[in-house]
Amino acid sequence: MNKKSLFIGFLVLLIPSILKGASLMERLKESYSKIHSIQADFTQETTVGVKKKMTYKGKVYIVPGKSLWDYQTPQPQLVWTQGDTFVLYDPVNKEAVKGVLDKEAIVTRGPFFSLIDEIQKYYDAKEGKGEAPVLILSPKNAHSPIQKVTIYFNPKTLLIERVETLDSLGNLNTVSFQNIKVNIPIPPETFQIKLPPDVKISQP
Repeated sequence: MNKKSLFIGFLVLLIPSILKGASLMERLKESYSKIHSIQADFTQETTVGVKKKMTYKGKVYIVPGKSLWDYQTPQPQLVWTQGDTFVLYDPVNKEAVKGVLDKEAIVTRGPFFSLIDEIQKYYDAKEGKGEAPVLILSPKNAHSPIQKVTIYFNPKTLLIERVETLDSLGNLNTVSFQNIKVNIPIPPETFQIKLPPDVKISQP
């Protein structure tokens, strides 16, 4: 599995209500103040150029400041984020990668609902045209590896349905969410990073 592709587009928003008469960003900020945890199934599709398309599926668990992406197919992998750091563990090859996320990546790859106030520091945000609510994020940093992030919301519930991330190389990463559960108890040990002693650890 391409390790870089695991991190592009991890933007998880689950919005439980619609606040009429306000901008989309204002509605998100208000709704996110009520979210304490998220659990969902996800499907990630990564298109490299115009030729190669890869599909991954798994479950994601998120609390403020922490997340776990549990990839189950086509092969198991785990990705933890804690603050601005991440760990990717490949149990099949007994390898792990530890690193630090850049500022744009923290917003799009980590526990986004607890970072909603940070978005406009690193991105120019605008609403898409049309009836369905869409948020388009463009990095303020001209040297960002991310070119654009497009977030599609359910028009009735404002729950996120799909996130598309286009990187600076033209690769497209799409993450869609199913079976979303908000504010359910998630055991703290879910986010504990446990690596076997024989794992080879490297940095990106």
